[in-house]
Amino acid sequence: MRTRLTSRLTAERGEAAIVSGVLLLAGVLIPLMFLIGLYARIELAQVDAQQAARDAVRSAVGAGNSTAANAAASAAVAREQAGGGVPLALSLTGTFTRGQVMSANVTARVPIGTLPILGAFGTVVVHGRASAPVGRYRSIPEGGPP
Repeated sequence: MRTRLTSRLTAERGEAAIVSGVLLLAGVLIPLMFLIGLYARIELAQVDAQQAARDAVRSAVGAGNSTAANAAASAAVAREQAGGGVPLALSLTGTFTRGQVMSANVTARVPIGTLPILGAFGTVVVHGRASAPVGRYRSIPEGGPP
């Protein structure tokens, strides 16, 4: 009787190793799947922020005056945000005069994840920056924009 019980236990030992291997593999692969998705969202937000900054500063330096420059930059960021879905915040620096450089800084916040009871937790902040000179030979009045 004992020999039958001993042979049965040794036969089941291999099954326990397989089950524990599958559980260990699932414990590694499931979090990895979530990290891959998070990395993709962060990269997409980085591209959106960089493109929004570039479009905003190009629109700003092409405007007729400083008020129109701010409005054009905000409109460019709004267009990019409508296409991407990530909330973007714009900061336009520099002076709108001949030969000066204007810069656009765009910030995007990507949520890491949400849990049913806890809600959203953690964010990753990505930045995009672009600069462009205001045309040196533009017809801007010397006293400043009208």
